[in-house]
Amino acid sequence: YCDSQGFPKLNNEYLVQGMFRSMYKYDLAEADAFDAWKEDESDEHEEGKGKAIIQTLDWFNWLEEDDDDDEEEYEDEEYEE
Repeated sequence: YCDSQGFPKLNNEYLVQGMFRSMYKYDLAEADAFDAWKEDESDEHEEGKGKAIIQTLDWFNWLEEDDDDDEEEYEDEEYEE
């Protein structure tokens, strides 16, 4: 969709990044789904994907840090028991 719209910005944020952030925030997609999309090299998802990945790099970095924080919290809970 964003490719067909020319990858617009909305409120100083790329639309594709805002869509990803909202899908994650409202539990519409898990982190693994975004990683799977990013790693998918099939031809059907090729058009515009490179630009979308570039526009979402900050978000993917945040997502990775968030997952690392969640793992640390889980490990801390295990040690407290």
